[in-house]
Amino acid sequence: MNNVEMCDTATRSWCCRIGLVLSISAVLLTMMFQIWSYYFSLVKEMDNLSGTTPVISSIFSVCNSKIISSWNNKWELGVTEWKNDYEYNRQIFVDTNCVDGVWKKIPLDSCCRVIIWILPW
Repeated sequence: MNNVEMCDTATRSWCCRIGLVLSISAVLLTMMFQIWSYYFSLVKEMDNLSGTTPVISSIFSVCNSKIISSWNNKWELGVTEWKNDYEYNRQIFVDTNCVDGVWKKIPLDSCCRVIIWILPW
């Protein structure tokens, strides 16, 4: 059996190899951590940029043929009803308390409120 001395060439060679393997492993792990951190910072930034909210496009409130409030709308007074024939080129959500949810044609004798939201998605 061979005795291994502390400063033999085989011992120094083994120590250098282990040191090299550990150094390369540390560099690769550090690179993986940096890439992981960068990826999640990009995802977070993209989420913040795309996190837009709905915007109010129009408000119209009427009761017994009298306009209570009106903002940024295309309502016209007809013979028997208020009409909104405006075509929205975006996806919208209509918040209304009109009878049966009919908001494009409001009878003159009814009380109704219509808020039109533009959805960003």
